[in-house]
Amino acid sequence: MGRVGSVNHQVGIIIKAHNGISQSKLESRQNSGLKAENGHQVSDKFHSYKSLDNARADLANLGRYAWKELGIKDMSLIGLDGVTDWINSKDITYHTASNYLSEINKVCEHLGITREQVKELRADLKENLPSKTDLARQTRAYKGLDNISLRDNAQIAFELQRDYGLRAKEAIHINISRQLEGNILSYNQKGGKLSEIKLSAELSARIRERAVNNRYEINYKTYSSELKKEIENSGQKFNGTHGIRHTFAQNRLEQGATKQEVSEAMGHTREEITNVYLR
Repeated sequence: MGRVGSVNHQVGIIIKAHNGISQSKLESRQNSGLKAENGHQVSDKFHSYKSLDNARADLANLGRYAWKELGIKDMSLIGLDGVTDWINSKDITYHTASNYLSEINKVCEHLGITREQVKELRADLKENLPSKTDLARQTRAYKGLDNISLRDNAQIAFELQRDYGLRAKEAIHINISRQLEGNILSYNQKGGKLSEIKLSAELSARIRERAVNNRYEINYKTYSSELKKEIENSGQKFNGTHGIRHTFAQNRLEQGATKQEVSEAMGHTREEITNVYLR
C-alpha cells in the first residue's frame, strides 16, 4: 500500500480502488474472478453509494480496532487473527458477520488475509455465531460454567469473562504495567470508556505469572476453540465467547443486582442493551 498514513487515508485508497459507481456490474463480475458461497460470480467493486459508504465505515472500524487493540498501524498487515478478533469483539449475528466478510473478500489484496482464509473464517462463524432466528428465540447464556475447566492460559481469560463480565477482547490481551496495578485491572470497554474492576489476589497473581514480556495474551481462536470443546462436552450448544457475558448478566440479576447495576457492570450506555442479555 506504500507509505502508511492514518486509517482514513488507508481506507480512502482501498475505497478508491474498489469504487464501482458508474461501472458495469456485469462486466465487473466477469473480470473479478470472485465467487459467492453459491458459486455465482461476484464483483470486486462496490456499485452503489450505500455499499460504498458501508464498506468505508466498516473498514475504518476494522483499521481503528487493529491500531488501538492490536498495535497494527498498516492495514496491509491485518491478517486472519486480526479480522477474527475484530468480528468477535462485536455482539452480532452470523448475518452481520457475513456482510463484513463479503466486504473484506472484495479488498483482500489490501489486507493481510487471503480469500481462502475469508472462506474458512466464514464457515467457522456460521457454526459459532447465532442466526437472527436463534437470537430471537433463545438465550445465549450457558449453564454450569463453574464446572468448565480450560488450560491455564485460557482459564485466566475464561475467569475474567465468567466472574467479571469482560468481553473476550478485554480478557485476552492485558498489558501488565499499564493495566494491572495491585489487584485493580483497568481496561477500555467498547466505545473507549475506561473502566476498572478489582480482581481476586489469586487471579491477579496468575495473570502476572503467565505474562510474557509484560503481557498476558492468548490467541482468540485458540481460546474460542478450547471453550467450544468444553461447552459442547457439557452437552450445550456453543454460542461463542460472548455467551459468557450473557451468563454473567443473568447470574448477577439472579444474585440480587438491579438491572441498572447489571448494565453498569457490563459497560452498557442504555439499559435497553442489557435486556438482550437477560432474556
